[in-house]
Amino acid sequence: MPARIIAWLLTIVATTNAQYGEGSNVRFEASVNWTLGIQAPEFIADYQSVLGGTASSFGIPIGARASINQYLNDNVSVGLSGGFFRASIRETYNYDPQPPAERYAPTQNVTQSIVVTAIPSFATIDFYPVKRQFTGFFGVGLGLLFGDVLWTEEIQTSRLPGARTSGKRYAGSVLAPAVKLRTGVSLGFDGPVDARTATGIRVEVGYTVAPMQRAFMEGQFDSFAIALPERLLGEYVIDPGGVSIEIGICLLLRQRPNTAKRTDRM
Repeated sequence: MPARIIAWLLTIVATTNAQYGEGSNVRFEASVNWTLGIQAPEFIADYQSVLGGTASSFGIPIGARASINQYLNDNVSVGLSGGFFRASIRETYNYDPQPPAERYAPTQNVTQSIVVTAIPSFATIDFYPVKRQFTGFFGVGLGLLFGDVLWTEEIQTSRLPGARTSGKRYAGSVLAPAVKLRTGVSLGFDGPVDARTATGIRVEVGYTVAPMQRAFMEGQFDSFAIALPERLLGEYVIDPGGVSIEIGICLLLRQRPNTAKRTDRM
């Protein structure tokens, strides 16, 4: 379904160019962003209770995004957007659960590294309620998230029964559907009214849902000395979406000089 939507939007862009020729405007964006509240509640709960981890969430990653957008009219643009960021859990602790926690293995020092790489790609549509230099906007994106998870552990050597050894716990790619809602403000810089290009800045807040689902823990427990709950071998969801804050620059390419009063929305 996301692929069909992307193809549909590309068809609209091509049709618009053919219909309006050099009268249509194109917008380019480049920005940095921060993603808050990456969701993995069940994964984190078992990571803490079974593996003894102390982290309560993934860190806040800094990412980047770029897009190209075609205006269909003064109030609507469609486009393609792609981004990149990495979120991680990295920590060192002593695995030494205390009652009433259940001890699955002997006391060992553990260094964890869980790195989630996310490449979200969207077909987008944005709405501008008014056409002016400073304006608000809101939009929606549908697409795919290309994800990769790499989980490694360095564990203190022990000869006690049930002791675990260092190694790679999970390494694999995940493809997930993605939906994004966003809203913000666009602030165009002053410039000549007949210039072929215009620049500005954009500030936005977004919310993305992109659930990656895999059996991320299934390689963890071969050496444990006691039976484990079945849920640990099942699939977990890590959603690298959540709330994002973004700031960037944009370039509006006018394919016909604008001789009217400067009111372009960026």
